[in-house]
Amino acid sequence: MERMGCFFTTARSIGDLESRVLAAEELGYDAAGFPHIAGRDAMSTLAAIGPKTTRIRLATGIVPIFTRTPVTMAQEAGVVAEVTGGRFMLGIGTGHAPLIESWHGTKFDSPVEAMRDYVTILRSLFKTSNVSHRGAKFQAQFGFLGFQPQTDLPILVGALGPRMLQLAGELADGVILFLSNPHHIRETVMPNLEIGAALAGRDLSNFEIFSCLFAAPGPDRASGRDAIRRQLLAYLQMPFYRDMLIKSGYSDDVHGFDVGIGTGNLPEAFAALSDDMIDSIAATGSQDDVAQTLQAFVDAGATMPGVGAVGGYEGYESHIASLGLLKEAGALVG
Repeated sequence: MERMGCFFTTARSIGDLESRVLAAEELGYDAAGFPHIAGRDAMSTLAAIGPKTTRIRLATGIVPIFTRTPVTMAQEAGVVAEVTGGRFMLGIGTGHAPLIESWHGTKFDSPVEAMRDYVTILRSLFKTSNVSHRGAKFQAQFGFLGFQPQTDLPILVGALGPRMLQLAGELADGVILFLSNPHHIRETVMPNLEIGAALAGRDLSNFEIFSCLFAAPGPDRASGRDAIRRQLLAYLQMPFYRDMLIKSGYSDDVHGFDVGIGTGNLPEAFAALSDDMIDSIAATGSQDDVAQTLQAFVDAGATMPGVGAVGGYEGYESHIASLGLLKEAGALVG
């Protein structure tokens, strides 16, 4: 495979996380992503770790737009790009209403319209250092003084549904996908990106499709699948992911999961998630099994699959070993 990324969800200390990123760089990964979840802030983490790296590209995946004004995001992104020598990709998204409203007390409203305003403001600030924009959801009247952010700083949008994908194809430099599957990429992602690109009179030849998937490589594929099932507990309760999986043909899996959750029976909830569904969204099993999964994502249109090894944060060596196995499997992908 020409290019392969990875992502890191957490680690016990910032030094531990740094060592894992440096190991990924040494293993030859092309990019590393940092989710913005209930842990360390992704932007400040990258500002701390990024300067220690020398080659690997670094991305947030994703920072929710309802937690920062566009100007604040542009200021932070400009600094991270500067300290990483221009290797930073800004990944932004709307997040999920239940989390935005409960964690931050911020209204989650009109996500596509909000994203349009947000990207427009960011693009203007990166290109010209100035912006004057009064949109439906975000407004900004601002100019940088004594500082020029990287003018071509890449903006990646977290997108799963048709309208957000079309907006990304029109305005962004790429998309970040998560819990997507090859069917979703072929049937929903690619056609809608093309629609958006056509509206802007652009092509997608340099457009990044960073498709992130959990991974648990090893000889015991059944155990790997179970590790993925446990990792999905929180994600399968988020509306956007659920809707995507249902539309991809896994409504029975989601329904069975809900039944188990509703009765407080986690083993029943996990058992409802079929091997077929797990294999469509995650890389498990032998080197050949993992390569076959990654190949399916590439064939569907992903320009850079990004793997997140699960179950490795209790031990550095096991996590790095998993990253090594995944990278070797990626080398088998055409």
